Amino acid sequence: MTKQQFSIRRTAAFGWPVLALLALALCALASVASAQSGRRAPKPAATPAPEATPQAESESESKPRATKPSDVIVSFVVVEQDTAMLNLDFGAKQAVIDAFMQRLGQPRAVSVSRGGKGGRREARERAKKERDVFVVLFEMEEERAAMGEASIGRVDSRTLLLKTYVYAPESGDLKYTDTIMQRPYRPTTTIGGVRVPVPSRRVEQYPSQLQLEQAARDAADRLMSRFGVIPPPEN
Repeated sequence: MTKQQFSIRRTAAFGWPVLALLALALCALASVASAQSGRRAPKPAATPAPEATPQAESESESKPRATKPSDVIVSFVVVEQDTAMLNLDFGAKQAVIDAFMQRLGQPRAVSVSRGGKGGRREARERAKKERDVFVVLFEMEEERAAMGEASIGRVDSRTLLLKTYVYAPESGDLKYTDTIMQRPYRPTTTIGGVRVPVPSRRVEQYPSQLQLEQAARDAADRLMSRFGVIPPPEN
């Protein structure tokens, strides 16, 4: 055996174990790398969500809400005269008081409600219990009774007067009184801002029905003007 052949055989004898060890090391490293790559990264710890601010204590709710100012300037409660009248049934009398109430309640500056029936004493006592509401007594009276004469027999609806008494709240003092007489009824309408007469198709159920309802609206207009409220157009 030559020296060169001996060197080659010695190298082969010692080289194969080294290669085997290197192969085993590489396999071990590959196995570790594979295990690490298959392992999932741990999830981050869950951060607790911030507590919701109660609605009642939130900044938006703690501020007072803006309220629309009221348009009402004066408030009335209307007491109807508690007196039975001859020759004027309940429906006819109710139509007159309704005309007064509807006209008085037309402007947004006026608040009006019904206060039942009664006389001057009841209206005054009611006003003393009110804080900021004026009590209005609405009366229908015959001309002869207004002049101190006794009414005998049937009452002529054409001679009826309308009276209003206004009592101040808390004190009950008589603040205002007015008497409205009937005037000729002239139905009109507004065309281009101008009042023009129009023919009426209404049929009166009793004499002077239209005049009495018109007088009721006149009484409401004068009451509004007394308290600084401009009456709106009728039509």
